[in-house]
Amino acid sequence: MRRLQTAAILTGGFVGPFTGQALAVVLPEFAETFGISVSRAAWTISAYLLPFSVMMLVSGRLVRRIHPHKVVWAAYALTLPMALLLLVTPSWPLFLACYATIGVANAFTTPVLQNILRELAPPERLGQAMGTYAAMQSLGMLTAPLVAGLSSLVSWRLTFLVTAAAALFILLARLPVVPPPASSPQRVSGRVQWGPTAIHMVTGFVVGAGIIGLGFLTALQVGEAFGLGPVGRGLVVMCGGAAAFLASRRIGAMADHYGTRTVLVASGILAAAALFLLPIAPWAVVAALVWACAVAAAQGIQATVNLAVINAPGGTSLISTVQAFRFFGSATAPVLFLPIYLAIGPAAFWVAAVALLVAAALQWINPQTTTTP
Repeated sequence: MRRLQTAAILTGGFVGPFTGQALAVVLPEFAETFGISVSRAAWTISAYLLPFSVMMLVSGRLVRRIHPHKVVWAAYALTLPMALLLLVTPSWPLFLACYATIGVANAFTTPVLQNILRELAPPERLGQAMGTYAAMQSLGMLTAPLVAGLSSLVSWRLTFLVTAAAALFILLARLPVVPPPASSPQRVSGRVQWGPTAIHMVTGFVVGAGIIGLGFLTALQVGEAFGLGPVGRGLVVMCGGAAAFLASRRIGAMADHYGTRTVLVASGILAAAALFLLPIAPWAVVAALVWACAVAAAQGIQATVNLAVINAPGGTSLISTVQAFRFFGSATAPVLFLPIYLAIGPAAFWVAAVALLVAAALQWINPQTTTTP
């Protein structure tokens, strides 16, 4: 039963990013289904991400006195019928409403599932547990384009069968019963340290805007530099998700062994170096490798930030707020970096690299990252 429940937690980590990325590669087919323009169809993705990001700011605090398994069960009890409606609704406004509702529900599952892991994992293996959860999030982002592309051969709607099946599995498997965050014996006492927390928020935003949200810019760069078509560009970008999936568990274990600060700062430096090399890569395969390093390092930054936050006073409530800044960063990346790219070309990646070095320097002096192995 415990293995089944652990599988349910990891499935929850997978299905949120999967659902959020499910439409990214099928927007033309989606637009044709509802008789709207592709640019209008693109707002559908925002209908998921924006409510999700906004609710992440407060979701952890809203449920701090409720048993986590009840919160997650309610969220997926809402997700299941919404996902089934996505399979059949003939109306774009109704699709938007259902998709946005799933986004709101996922804002409660993402931080709460990590709080459950914190209760279950031994302290000396918490980093590895959080890394495994992050790996499942990467797997969701990695497989969504593939599943959606294959589904579109019949109907793009079939992609959401995965969302519905995952929600049903979690509802049936149920989750371990752990105390509410406010009364947890694992709760770290003391006053919230807003200065260090602000550094984590800034770091999350930089990672979201400067790496995770730059997939589109990477695709533009390799397309222009090496003449790659859509398949080639997609493969380069997918290398990032694959690397993050393969590296996340190992990164978590390294944080347990070497300490949060060491892994966090090293990940920031590695990410900056990779982004510096990306625009000067001589071959497409080299560009794919450095992009993979950048995204894997981004996952290392995010995983260790999560670990630092959840082990700090008020962390079980603040984890959702801190993570929200990563998604805000991803959402604003095109607005921030496309004008820079159009103005100075590939050197736009160096702007992101400098921002990551600044974030790494801030984390080096952050007292919340001084955990020892």
